[in-house]
Amino acid sequence: MIRMDAVRHHLDANETMFFARQLEEIEATVYAFEKTELKYRQFIPVSNKDNPGANTITYRMLEQVGSFKVIANYSTDLPRSDAYMSEFSQKVKGFGGAIGYSTQDLRAAAMTGISLEMTQADALRRAYNETLNSVCWNGDIESGVQGILDNANIPTVAAANGAGGNSEWSTKTADEIVLDVRTILSRIMTQSKGIHKANTFLMPRAQYNIIEGLPRSTHSDMTVLEFLKKTYPDVTFDVLETELDSAFTSNTEDGAIVYQKSPRVLEYRIPLELLLHPVQIKNLEFIVPGEARLGGVVVRYPLAMGFFTGI
Repeated sequence: MIRMDAVRHHLDANETMFFARQLEEIEATVYAFEKTELKYRQFIPVSNKDNPGANTITYRMLEQVGSFKVIANYSTDLPRSDAYMSEFSQKVKGFGGAIGYSTQDLRAAAMTGISLEMTQADALRRAYNETLNSVCWNGDIESGVQGILDNANIPTVAAANGAGGNSEWSTKTADEIVLDVRTILSRIMTQSKGIHKANTFLMPRAQYNIIEGLPRSTHSDMTVLEFLKKTYPDVTFDVLETELDSAFTSNTEDGAIVYQKSPRVLEYRIPLELLLHPVQIKNLEFIVPGEARLGGVVVRYPLAMGFFTGI
């Protein structure tokens, strides 16, 4: 042992590393960092019906007005009824990205057995979906493409304070949380004059965990979440992992999005899904460009939706 220690003491750094690498076990599996699930396609109806060449998306809304009343004098003018059309437009913008690898990257990949093209293509697809997810919920200020949270036409309802003096669900009782949910679901009905009925209730993870674990009462083994699902069987209660955290009141309050999920109410317009173009060769590098065109989220009936803040 003394002799071995003496030999090790005289080895330089490179020689020591050589022996260390010989004793290192390298797993054959290559692991990827796990990413948050992107749920925009799950919760928002997606449409690809628009022409990719369009620069704007325009839809028309028909409004019918008028009255019909008792005739007091047959010589007077009768009240008129009429219909008029309004147009609403949203921008369509191109978004793009690329992957690239050199001839040496290809040789190194062949040597290590890693599928370079597939790995980089997966990275580009992930970047594409992350961008679409962000634009869906938050829009894109630079390009002016509309999202959901930046839509000023969607009504906002603030949660009432509970007996503890706060509106946050972390301080409220089960009865107070159930009343909150009933309030916002009823508000969609009243503000739309009974036309629309919410069927989707999205909330942050923290609030979902609260109702998932909070007993409905001290004498019940049913949780608040189970009670809500039983009481409102047509409503989906689910989680947006990060998009609703501190999303309201100048990025200081958590909130929920409550709405009628229907293509008539709202649609995420994607005229061109991710399109990978042929490989371009530049010197000793291969570049694969990709593009997409996004028209944002069209909300035709904002009164079928609501932001519930302060929870």
